[in-house]
Amino acid sequence: MTNEDLTLLGILFFLAVIISIVCTKLIIRNATRVGLISEPTERCAHVNPTPKGGGLAFVISFLAILGLLYSWNYITGTFVLSIGLGSFFIALIGFFDDCLQLSAKLRLITQLLIITATLFVFSPLPQIELLGLKFNSPWLSWILITLLLVWWLNLFNFMDGIDGLASLESIYILLSAIILIGLHGTLSNEETLIIVLLFASLIGFISFNWAPAKIFMGDAGSTFLGYVLEMIALITIMNGSLNLWTWLILSGVFWVDATSTLFRRMLHGQRWYQAHNSHVYQKVSRWLEFVDGTDKGRIVAHRKVTLYILIINVFWLFPLAGITLVWPEWGLLILGIAWAPLLFLALYFGAGTQQELVVDSIKP
Repeated sequence: MTNEDLTLLGILFFLAVIISIVCTKLIIRNATRVGLISEPTERCAHVNPTPKGGGLAFVISFLAILGLLYSWNYITGTFVLSIGLGSFFIALIGFFDDCLQLSAKLRLITQLLIITATLFVFSPLPQIELLGLKFNSPWLSWILITLLLVWWLNLFNFMDGIDGLASLESIYILLSAIILIGLHGTLSNEETLIIVLLFASLIGFISFNWAPAKIFMGDAGSTFLGYVLEMIALITIMNGSLNLWTWLILSGVFWVDATSTLFRRMLHGQRWYQAHNSHVYQKVSRWLEFVDGTDKGRIVAHRKVTLYILIINVFWLFPLAGITLVWPEWGLLILGIAWAPLLFLALYFGAGTQQELVVDSIKP
């Protein structure tokens, strides 16, 4: 790229931040009038009515600049079709859910259709290999990849339950990915532009979403993030920049918490698709709030949980994710090592159960 290109791209990314900030403020200002207010309930982590649907801000920012990048030939039509159109429809369904509370079945069917359509753009899909076994059937690969992507998309919806968590997790994953891709020596212009663009759009939003949150991203934002991140992952896996193990480790906290919670709820005969507050991060947040015992305990608890997860990400998961690029043949073993303590914590804190941590003995 020339210096002129870099200057123009810098302006565009700065514009993405500004658009995200302006749109977030507009949503906050008009949320009550259009009915985008999240009222506190027993399972919620907030106590005051709070605007929701704020994810539309970074959705608009991302898609607007993505269109400019395409019109100026910085990215190809494949990226626009797979990431642009797919993420638009995913965010649209999420927005309708924020407003109308769509059924879980309708949301799931719609997500399956969108992801299935997206995968046609990427055909042929990469061959799946696990424990030395290669799945040569394209239909089997298609089904497995589709199910994996649908679950990955919903991870962010399930884990967007306290202030700033999903936003900061996405920023961490994006930064980690760009660093590891650069170190791997396979940095391409298109995937770099997509990663930096999503990062810039989130930067404009996170200050409003940080505890105490002035606005929630809602399903429109959380499912959008899950979708765009998984599409970036699929692209980097197909071109060899990163591998599946790298991505599973980078997002390990979300994978382990959400998956272990789901299975525990199913084992206990609960409706896993219904809203609940039995994730590990929710339990730890309530525990920290109780221990704090002040009026600002909930705000402090949200900040601490989010920062604790960031510490786990940076000092535990990120190095192990990097190792999978050096020894990809040991990826499954490294994944097991990375996830093992996370699974222990999930079981210890009772993910998916209604039991609460015993705190009476340490409350001041």
